[in-house]
Amino acid sequence: MKTNNAHHRERLVASGLWWGAVGLVAATIGWLLLVATSPAVAGGLALLILVVAGAGLWRYGSLLVVAEPGRLRAGDAHLEAPDLGEVVALDPAAWRAALSRAGTDRAFLLTRPWIDRGVRVEVADPADPTPYWLVSTRRPDALTRAVGHTGPAPDERIIDGPEARDEGDA
Repeated sequence: MKTNNAHHRERLVASGLWWGAVGLVAATIGWLLLVATSPAVAGGLALLILVVAGAGLWRYGSLLVVAEPGRLRAGDAHLEAPDLGEVVALDPAAWRAALSRAGTDRAFLLTRPWIDRGVRVEVADPADPTPYWLVSTRRPDALTRAVGHTGPAPDERIIDGPEARDEGDA
């Protein structure tokens, strides 16, 4: 019997585009303040905005997703082997479908807007009102392998995304 020794550790940091947007907003506000104040005040306030917004973006993007055989930790939440159901990697189309009305509002979501894919993790505990988790990850296949519980989800409509439903109807 082969054992699964895979581990997955990922910090959900923001992409360069988001960091660029923070810099652009700070520079724009600094430029606008330059009209009403001195260059030193405008520069100081722009720098303050850059630091505060950058710290906020870093904090928002500092969540850690850790997967090991039979265990998943997403931020402060965690699932252990007895409660950990099937884990399915979602491509961008399936991810969008799972986050839309096709999903349930009882699901646990750990998502970040700069990551367009993730995994769906079934919760096997019948006493838990949360039916599944949706967790952002840049490498859903690696996370799925690390947890070790893979297989089809009960609702293939959500996993396959809207394109697969259209093909099945034709």
